[in-house]
Amino acid sequence: MKVLVADDDLDMLDVTAYALRREGFNVIAASDGLQALRRWQMDHPDVVVLDANMPKMNGFEVCKRIREQSNTPVILLTALNDEDHIVQGFHIGADDYVTKPFSHRQLAMRIRAVAKRNSSASSVDFSGKLVSGPLSLDRDTHEVLLDDREIHLTPTEFKLLYILVANAGRVVPSSRLVEYAWGYDEGDESLLKTHISHIRRKLGMPSESLGNIVVLPRVGYKFMVSS
Repeated sequence: MKVLVADDDLDMLDVTAYALRREGFNVIAASDGLQALRRWQMDHPDVVVLDANMPKMNGFEVCKRIREQSNTPVILLTALNDEDHIVQGFHIGADDYVTKPFSHRQLAMRIRAVAKRNSSASSVDFSGKLVSGPLSLDRDTHEVLLDDREIHLTPTEFKLLYILVANAGRVVPSSRLVEYAWGYDEGDESLLKTHISHIRRKLGMPSESLGNIVVLPRVGYKFMVSS
């Protein structure tokens, strides 16, 4: 597995790269944000690990640029267990975060976990249907099938479920869900919560075969595919 690691602390970068190579990863190293973005564009890594505070372009901005073009899993490294940093990271599309100091074995486990989630994420087949395990959604007809059984959702519920399943394993910010479903980004979060609750009930969530929709307070929602 090819992993891009970016950190402006060169000693930390060398140690992390060495440790991850010992874990069997093919490591690409970058020492600032611009270099990280260029290496991502050239080398197409399977997972990207970014220090949040880098010169030229910080980890948040690099993550944002990557997310605009790709679903490559991104892990942010933060110096402090700062909730605002964590929330900011999830808002721009990071898949996970690791707080410094960290064990390299823990980082390796996180890398494998986000890569596995990404590989098992939902896919769109040639008929235009979004498929995730026993669940399929047809964006053209708004048909929802669960184990070949039709599930009746309202148009708004369908939109919310569709964007969550399309981003399976990733946090979708509440503001993005509201804008996608209602066309504006200043919606009522309690209304969003009610719709998500209805979707869970109609799909029988949590489910061993399907998974669940989980909430991350102050951040958003995530469709977790059943393992």
